[in-house]
Amino acid sequence: MTHTRSVPEPATERHHDVARLEAFSDGVFAFAATLLALGIRIARPDDADASVGLYQLVLAQWPSYVAYALSFITVGIVWANHHVMFSYFVRTDRALVFLNLLMLMLVAFLPVPTGVLGAWLANDSGRLVAVLFYAGTLVAFGIVHDTTWWYAAYRAHATTPQLSDREPRALTLTWLPGPMLYSLAIAIAFVDARYSIVLFALIHVLYVLPIPRLLGAARRARRRSG
Repeated sequence: MTHTRSVPEPATERHHDVARLEAFSDGVFAFAATLLALGIRIARPDDADASVGLYQLVLAQWPSYVAYALSFITVGIVWANHHVMFSYFVRTDRALVFLNLLMLMLVAFLPVPTGVLGAWLANDSGRLVAVLFYAGTLVAFGIVHDTTWWYAAYRAHATTPQLSDREPRALTLTWLPGPMLYSLAIAIAFVDARYSIVLFALIHVLYVLPIPRLLGAARRARRRSG
């Protein structure tokens, strides 16, 4: 059984604007992922304390490595989910374009809270604010991401009309917990911000596991709409 939808224009094939928007988005994701590594700074010989060896300087940056790993995996998961989402789209409109731009703005901003988290993770006085800043950014992104999917699938009817009733609901239920879990990380941070870091890692595991299934569904949707 398929949806009966009122689509403003025939949409059995992907409109070229969808491909353009997806290509632009891929560029932003790649740029954001590259910027993450720039937040890791190890002192050069001229700036380093002569009594501290390079080995110690490298090890001292462990908070930055943790923040980088968390954020790079986050960008990877977000990119994969974005790819899945756009694989269902057959057209765009102005509102969808601006929602996607808002989502990309938050992706490009992620290196900022990542740098703050890396700089303050080992500092007892600043760890809480750093985690709140980081988790708050992810909450905002999750809300925009889910809103984009809701608008495209249920408001603008921009997804392929050949989707079954179950597929959009399954994706909605898969993505819906994201903002809630990051909000939970904010609440946990007030108990101990280090527990929030553990929760970030568990959230990654939760979202990495369904990706092969989601990508398989996306390929089926692309074949149907292509």
